[in-house]
Amino acid sequence: MASKRGTALADDFAAANDEAVTFARSCSDAQWAIVVPGEEWTVGVVLHHIAEGHRNVMRWLEAMAKGEAVTDTVEIIDETNVEHAGRAAEAGQEETAELLTTNGTHLEAMLRNLSDEELDRTARFGPAGGRTMATEALAEVTTRHVRGHLDHALAAVEAAE
Repeated sequence: MASKRGTALADDFAAANDEAVTFARSCSDAQWAIVVPGEEWTVGVVLHHIAEGHRNVMRWLEAMAKGEAVTDTVEIIDETNVEHAGRAAEAGQEETAELLTTNGTHLEAMLRNLSDEELDRTARFGPAGGRTMATEALAEVTTRHVRGHLDHALAAVEAAE
C-alpha cells in the first residue's frame, strides 16, 4: 500500500521534473548549446542526463525496496555518464522533453507506490561507497538530482544573457 511519505516524495519529484520539462521546451537553439560550468556539458546534455538518470534510479529503487544491494559504483556511473553525453549531444529539445516526461512519469508512479515498509528497508548502496542506507534516502535524491542539474543549467543560461 502506498504511503503518505511516498506520495510526498512523488509530488516533490513531479514538480521538479515538470520544471525541467518546461525549461527544455522553452530553450532557444543557442541556449540549448550553452556549456554549463561545473557540468562541462551543454544545457541539452544536462537535461537529457536528468531524464536518463530517472531510469537508473528506478532500477536502484526497485532493488533497495526489496532489500537488495545496488552494486553500481561511482566509477561505473562516471563511465556511463561519459558514454551518455556522447549519445545525447545530438538530442533535441522535444526529444529530451518527451524523455523527461516519459521517464519522469514512470519514476513518479514508482515513488507514489512505495510503502512505508519499502521506504524503511535498508540495503548497501554502491554509489555511496557501499554504505547501508534506507530506500527513502535514495528516493529523496530523485528531486535533488533534478533540481541540482536544472539549477546549474538555468544559471548558465541566465549568465549568458
